[in-house]
Amino acid sequence: MAFEIGTAANHVDLFERLVTFLSTGLGAAENWQVLRHTGVSEIDASSFVVNWEPWTAFKGPYHAHANGWATAVGQYANSWLRWKMVQPFDIARLTLVGSATANQSPRDFTLQWSDDGINWTDRKVFTGVTWANNEAKEFTIDGTSPGAKSHWRIFVSANGGNTTSTVIRQVLLPEWQIYQDFNHARRPAVWFKAPGMTGFDPCYINFQLYDRPTNDYYNIAVTGCTGFVGAAQFDDQPGALTALAIPLWNQPIPYWFSGNGQRVIISAKVDTAYLSSYAGKMLPFGTPQQYPYPLLIGAPLPSASGTRYSDSAVNLPYKGNRTTLKLRKNDGSWIQPQAWPYSKTTTFRDTNGAYPLLPITLYDTSNTYGVLDGIHFVTGFGNAVENTVTVGTETHVVLQDVTRNGLSDFFALRIG
Repeated sequence: MAFEIGTAANHVDLFERLVTFLSTGLGAAENWQVLRHTGVSEIDASSFVVNWEPWTAFKGPYHAHANGWATAVGQYANSWLRWKMVQPFDIARLTLVGSATANQSPRDFTLQWSDDGINWTDRKVFTGVTWANNEAKEFTIDGTSPGAKSHWRIFVSANGGNTTSTVIRQVLLPEWQIYQDFNHARRPAVWFKAPGMTGFDPCYINFQLYDRPTNDYYNIAVTGCTGFVGAAQFDDQPGALTALAIPLWNQPIPYWFSGNGQRVIISAKVDTAYLSSYAGKMLPFGTPQQYPYPLLIGAPLPSASGTRYSDSAVNLPYKGNRTTLKLRKNDGSWIQPQAWPYSKTTTFRDTNGAYPLLPITLYDTSNTYGVLDGIHFVTGFGNAVENTVTVGTETHVVLQDVTRNGLSDFFALRIG
């Protein structure tokens, strides 16, 4: 088991720190295998129109925008659309979808690369390109290759004569399309295989960033599945749960990670809100033969929706009996279990200044399934968020249900 406490620069940095923590920070026997890590981590443009932002030209499952990128009115010439790839990539072919108004599409443009995102070098120049309305064109990027690069941009010198805006409705990289990476990873996505606690009982967990700056949401989708298929979409892996989500923001984020070979707990502070997610196996009341795949996914949002962290619907999944906590049963179905002691109305107090930690037990009317691994209930009586509780040699941090701070709105996360 391993722990990490820190402050990420923003939601993208938190995502990449999570990838590093799970793939290299748990120890040789427990590190998670990265099955695929891909996508675009930064997208920007010289200018844009609201609802025609640069990121809408890169489409994926949570980004199926109909429009694309359009420059601000009057900024149609010497404009650019740039992106940074999660993994360096050498572009050999580029497909662009032009505007529904043909003369807004780029006529003279250059594909450029950079090592630092500041200084740019031409890779391929195109001039005199003509378009039909909504036409998709594939361009071969021949000549001497600079090798794999992270930073790329399209610099548009002139469009087809329109004096309002330049428009690129979609950017596609055909080589990536073979593996559908660009389709389902417009923003960074990672597919993990966790080894389990024996090395022979793996589980499969996937994460993907999705955001929309003009609507001020910056979120991470999370799902669990029973295997990995290279050609399958993010939510379409074998046995996959429709993704839940963690709402974040594009500013510094204090965080607490706790991970082992079969699960990860992500807790983060966004403004004054505390958000937490559990992804992986819980500790079942049964043998591996009786309950071979006790997969549990919990996150503050019940779907990968465009919901901000401050929305009243955001909640603590560990309270149970809610759409933000899903447990996989042996028959492959996903249920919303109750969670004791949150499900009871009993008020728990401290005992002479001590704070007993109670296991969070998952159950329904037909069964008691098991407990969460690394998370306990703790009373809010005389307690406060970010307090620490020590039991023997174990240290736990006290966190709360978003901004709620009633007696039953707290939990303790083991951090050491």
